[in-house]
Amino acid sequence: MSHSFKLKSHPDKLLKEHLENVGRLSKEILKSKTIKSKEVFTEVAYLIGITHDFGKATSYFQNWLENGRKTQYAQHGFLSSLVGYLVVRNFLSGAQKLDEFWYLPAVAWIVINKHHGNLRDILNEEAEKLKDQSELEIVKEQLNDIFSNNLTEVVEIYNSLDYSDISKILIEIKNLENLTQQIRKDIKKICKNSFKDYDVRYYFLILLFYSILLDADKLDASGRRNLPKREDIPSDIVDEYKKKKFGKPKTEVDIIREKAYNEVIAKVSDIDLTYERILSINLPTGCGKTLIGLSFALKLRERIKTSFGFTPKIIYSLPFLSIIDQNTKIIEDILKLNHEEIPSNLLLIHHHLADIKYKEIKDGELNIEELNRSLLLTEGWHSEIVITTFVQLFHSLITNKNRAARKFHNITNSILILDEIQSVPHKYWLLINKVLKHLACDFNCWIILMTATRPLIFRDEEIKELVTNPKEYFNAFNRVVFNFDLKIRDLEEFKYEILNKILYGDKNILIVLNTINSCKELYEFLKKELALFYGVDKKDVSIDKDGIANFPDLELINLSTHILPSYRLRRINRIKNGGGKKRKIIVTTQLIEAGVDISIDIVYRDFAPLDCLIQTAGRCNRNDESDEGYVNIVILKNKRQEFYKYIYDSTLIDATRDVIGTFSGTVEEKDFVLSSVDEYYKIVLKRGSKKDSKNILDSIVKLDFSKTSEFNLIQEKLPTVSLFVEINDIAEEIRKKMEEIFESKKGFTQKLEILEMRKEINNYTIQVRCSEKYWMLFLNLNPIDGLEEYRYIKKSELDKYYKIDSGLNLGDRSLNFVML
Repeated sequence: MSHSFKLKSHPDKLLKEHLENVGRLSKEILKSKTIKSKEVFTEVAYLIGITHDFGKATSYFQNWLENGRKTQYAQHGFLSSLVGYLVVRNFLSGAQKLDEFWYLPAVAWIVINKHHGNLRDILNEEAEKLKDQSELEIVKEQLNDIFSNNLTEVVEIYNSLDYSDISKILIEIKNLENLTQQIRKDIKKICKNSFKDYDVRYYFLILLFYSILLDADKLDASGRRNLPKREDIPSDIVDEYKKKKFGKPKTEVDIIREKAYNEVIAKVSDIDLTYERILSINLPTGCGKTLIGLSFALKLRERIKTSFGFTPKIIYSLPFLSIIDQNTKIIEDILKLNHEEIPSNLLLIHHHLADIKYKEIKDGELNIEELNRSLLLTEGWHSEIVITTFVQLFHSLITNKNRAARKFHNITNSILILDEIQSVPHKYWLLINKVLKHLACDFNCWIILMTATRPLIFRDEEIKELVTNPKEYFNAFNRVVFNFDLKIRDLEEFKYEILNKILYGDKNILIVLNTINSCKELYEFLKKELALFYGVDKKDVSIDKDGIANFPDLELINLSTHILPSYRLRRINRIKNGGGKKRKIIVTTQLIEAGVDISIDIVYRDFAPLDCLIQTAGRCNRNDESDEGYVNIVILKNKRQEFYKYIYDSTLIDATRDVIGTFSGTVEEKDFVLSSVDEYYKIVLKRGSKKDSKNILDSIVKLDFSKTSEFNLIQEKLPTVSLFVEINDIAEEIRKKMEEIFESKKGFTQKLEILEMRKEINNYTIQVRCSEKYWMLFLNLNPIDGLEEYRYIKKSELDKYYKIDSGLNLGDRSLNFVML
């Protein structure tokens, strides 16, 4: 006899339907993986899925859902976790696998108990809840309620899910004291074994099942019942792109790039897929690592599919937002060889400012998924190729956060391309080493490190270098001469040196400074002096629509994060494309340092860690257009101290001094880069502290998830305010629309509509870090209703607070020593 189901999990969804869908999706996710113990894990994922909301079967929860009356008895996570523990334990016992997989029932308890929150200290916080008599009394009342009111439907729900033992489970759960004691015992054993063996395995197993449950639960709650379709990508698509885009190599640099490309690609068939999973592409800047890395990954993906029977996704991760757009454009152009429009399940860009619209091809047309589901699919990394930041990637591996952890299962079984890996702070090298090795070994991942300055995160025996003789390429790319002028000098003195270089030279010049203030100060000085030289009043200097100062035979360009993102991008594109025939004088902060594909004749760089100096040098004579480029390293200071002291770790600065000290005067690129990098990283490894890595690793093996919050790739020393600038009518309309949303929408709908506008908002927003001394100055600016610590500059106030060429303008109130 059929049963008429009435219990609900959500206002518009039956509990039976939700448990069925979450169980099915969870099983589907794990079944698609190639990992150890897959058969058992798949069944456990299903059982977690069908029990995770068991506690919603109480009348208390149903009344809250229907009438909004919430009591302590309406909570459902704890009761559901107890049921999940017993269901998983009984399955393993019946399958005679409990001795081998004794830890899985406790893992089920942990992930179900916390599926509406963040993971915490499993032993000292979560397990203590099992001894809380008030919590146990709530569970007893909830069970009594189910037995009295909804037992028949609960039994029918689980019968419909092909689980007929729920009655037995409900009898067992009544012995709460014994049950909670057994769970505590299991948790203590997990934590003891984990710490004793210093093993990250249990941490990542919890993260895996947590991730799967979160994704399946949220997708079904949003109305999404299926996972996006997997897409094929031809392994030779980059080869085809290169033929169409570049043809045969024409210049000497082209020939070197082609040789490097062919050498690395040839290694795809040589590597041992089982044991060689940490790979490196160590090539000079400008050698075409983006194309090499992607092509290698696609061919490796094809070989893995043939050898292991699964097709890994590709996650391309970079340290800076400033280079994501550039690399995304290249990868989009490649994929467009086979697709007129690129769906999100083929290529996805995800970072905190990315567009959240998720697009899929249905019935031959590109459709945008509903906004909530778009957000879930984007943040869950449901795509063949994901382009993202180091922050998004590593903070999803080392995390206790519900939102960040949800994508973890889509990181397993993947090829990770880590571009500009030298940007990972040295204090985290040990931690990253352990995490990436575990991903490679236990979750069938292959990691490709790409850099011109390879750090010593891995020992030589732990990593497979794909370039047989990197020195050959570094010698061939002998494009610049380094000049080390390490006499400390005032910025004031340096201003006139640069001015003279401009007035009495004819080359393009790039000046990279360490702070926004020094960058602005030099730019304004040059603008004033050049105006005098050309007989123009400073206020009459022609500033074009991109915010570039135009003089008769040169363009003066300012770049910093105090300039709106859309204007920064336009200026970088002008520099890249060589717009116009005028010389270019670029005054910038470090934002142009790594990955930005520009080529300048002469570079000046304020002192910084060695890898930063070499990355900056990669913007000089990049394509070997002239006989030699010149990279001048200087040490600048203000009245207080050297600028680098406001920005960089002293360990890195001291190591750089030691290495550079072995060279005198000028030195060619081929004689400097490779040898100095090796020595530099040896010094950093020897002197650098491992304390931060060890502290977080200790927390991981103790399963104290809450301490993972101490991991932070970007150290913010100063508070941040978001500043929206009404630089034109479009920006004003965007600001008004934001305020309208805050006024007319509430809760999650409000959040989604603001997220939908995120890309537009970001084009006119700058993030400003400042000391407490100037904090109130910002907070006194115009607030945007509904957004705390978000301010805006009206169009009528632009003259007072913002300049189109140099950005945020606070005059004498300017922020001191704010970095990139």
